[in-house]
Amino acid sequence: MLSPALLKVSLNRRSSAPVPQDEKMMFPSRSRTASYLQPMMEDQELIGFNRDRRRSSGSIIVDSFELGNVSPSRRSSIASTLPVDKKSRRKLSTPVPLHQYTEDPTLAWEMLKEKRPVKPVRQMRLDTPVKPDHVRFVCIGCTHGEQMDLSKLPPGDVLLVAGDFTSCGLPNEVHSFNKLLGKLKYAYKVVIGGNHECTFDDTFLKLNKESEPKEMALKQAMLSAIHSDSKGGISAKELLSNAIYLEDNVIELFGITIYGTPWQPKVDNWAFNLSRGQSLLDKWNMIPTGVDVLLTHTPPLGHGDMMNNGQRMGCVELLNTVFKRVRPKYHVFGHIHEGYGCTTDGYTKFINCCQCNENLDVKNEPVIFDIPVHPHTKQFYVQNVKKILKRFQKKN
Repeated sequence: MLSPALLKVSLNRRSSAPVPQDEKMMFPSRSRTASYLQPMMEDQELIGFNRDRRRSSGSIIVDSFELGNVSPSRRSSIASTLPVDKKSRRKLSTPVPLHQYTEDPTLAWEMLKEKRPVKPVRQMRLDTPVKPDHVRFVCIGCTHGEQMDLSKLPPGDVLLVAGDFTSCGLPNEVHSFNKLLGKLKYAYKVVIGGNHECTFDDTFLKLNKESEPKEMALKQAMLSAIHSDSKGGISAKELLSNAIYLEDNVIELFGITIYGTPWQPKVDNWAFNLSRGQSLLDKWNMIPTGVDVLLTHTPPLGHGDMMNNGQRMGCVELLNTVFKRVRPKYHVFGHIHEGYGCTTDGYTKFINCCQCNENLDVKNEPVIFDIPVHPHTKQFYVQNVKKILKRFQKKN
């Protein structure tokens, strides 16, 4: 059996400096009202109940501050002109171009920060009551196989797991996490992989002559564990029977679209690693425009991506994809433990939900947010969980 200590080598790239405590600042709106992670109703807009209803003025209000004039049919008009991916039948849009300093995220951020606003957002209290006309999302990530106190997880409707729920993705770790998910009372649990879910990435597991001896030994041990521990020869990701696993695909729950993808810029030699630039941009180009909740493992550049040494680790192509094209209401991620917290660019809320700090100690609280829906829509999805999960599994 592999030692979990072996998998802490990635910490060598992190600074040993203490993590400064983030001040729980409030972002003042034009009306000088504090901005919270909980969204206000967009007047009569009720996601999933009637997507075509929009304010005639075209001005959207979220969290008590105005986001400017947005076309009432912004998403529908854009989507109607998009090319269609023949395999998935999803409508795609024109991708954003590569940034000239994609290989140096710290320098890229210095060039972009004046045009990409970052405002702190005060998190919702975990004891905020769940409303019948809102869907409560509970966000966690980067637990790294550490034991979690289930009593500290707040109530909600959808659990979002932003990857790194194991130390290296061994079948026994996945089985333990799946067992934990089965004990949770959330109607839906949506999970993506991270760089530590090594057994989820078929490309990572491939043996090649260029691999170093230690890497070869690690991969062989993982392959051996998969064959010996997996029942009936199923893959490690198929052990997540109590969750919806997303890998470059989308699901709609409560009329809310959720897209999940596990990739991140290459650091060391872990799973779902891709070189900065076109390789990652090709993955981000798969994200449909108009997704409500985007779930990635890596942060975008400038939001929850700063290391203790001041270095930026986020992806500039992901930032530009989110800012220029996708425009989700929420972008949930992990990966950079020091970046825990919430920010906004004035429209999208960015949530780094890492549970572990830089020392792999589970110290951070889950992050929650609400999206309004019609009560009948919420009731339907809560009462038909098995049917909806079966339909998703059949399509995937």
